[in-house]
Order: sequence, then C-alpha cells, then structure tokens
Amino acid sequence: MAQHEEIVLWLDRRWKKAIEKHLKGETLQEHLETVLDELCNQLPQREYERISRAIQSEAAAQRAEEEAARTYAAYHVTECGQEWYFKTSPGEELLAVGKKLRGYVTKGNGVAPDKFIGMFFGGQPITAKEFDALTAPRMENTGKVRGVFDVNFDKREFSAVHIIDGWQTWAMRDVSVAVYHATRS
Repeated sequence: MAQHEEIVLWLDRRWKKAIEKHLKGETLQEHLETVLDELCNQLPQREYERISRAIQSEAAAQRAEEEAARTYAAYHVTECGQEWYFKTSPGEELLAVGKKLRGYVTKGNGVAPDKFIGMFFGGQPITAKEFDALTAPRMENTGKVRGVFDVNFDKREFSAVHIIDGWQTWAMRDVSVAVYHATRS
C-alpha cells in the first residue's frame, strides 16, 4: 500500500512568520507542498508515470477493500402517508433498529425527531428497486446487508427480512415491548 514519508523541518518561528508575510496569503506549508509538486513534475516522464500508476493502483485497491468491508441496511419507511427508501452504512441489525423504533415511539429521553427517518443520520436515499435488490443478499446471508426493514407507521407494522424465513411482520407495539425486555438488565 501507499508508503508515506514524513519530512520534518525545524525553523525559528520568526523566520517562518517573515517568509509567510512575503508569500502573499499562502502558508509556508502550502508553499513547500507546491515546491514538492514541482519537483515531482521535473522527474523523467517514465519514472513519474510509473510512480503515479502505482499510487493510483494502490488507492484503487484500498477503496475496493474498504467497499468490500462496508455493510448496509435498507429501509422503507411509511409515515403520515409519505414514503422514504434509504440505506445506511454501517448496516444495523434487528435489535439496533428495534431500539431506535422504541426510542422514537416512546420519545426516549424526552427527545425524538419529528419523523422516524430523522433517527438515521447519514441515510442515503435509494429507489424502491434498489431496496428490493438489497433483500436478496440479506436472505443469502452474505454479511454485506445486515438488515432490510419496512417500517409502516400508518399500519403500525414493523417488518424485517429473516435470513431463513424471508419477510416477518410484527405489530410495532410488540417490537417495542420485546426490545424493552431484551435490553433490560
């Protein structure tokens, strides 16, 4: 992977201030980074391209590794006649989502957002088709999708994909009570 080298320069603060005053809005560090970029650009073309390709290849491999380790959860939420489809990363499992549901319906700690989707910071909107597509990897238990949930406040139902039995639906009240008993210690 990427091999970084740290270069430390010691300079009297007075020299640094005096130099930065003449750099016209640029810090000394920014200026030195520009100088290093210029030095890299002066390398022979073949060497520059070889190193650039290696760095890009390593970065792509790192991104692929991170994506392979990323997990998701998919949601379809219906509340007050409105529908939302979104996914989160990392993906939550049934108990974690049940805790959020219980906190929302009971206004745990006296604070809850106006809508249930407000319990999921960083949720990424998806289409209904993408939501359906995330059901298969959940049922196959690939580990990539940790949960697929349909939360319908209008019907007061909570549904989740079980890896063996497929969709399971419960009354919201039953989920809330089960979470209460499961997390009470």
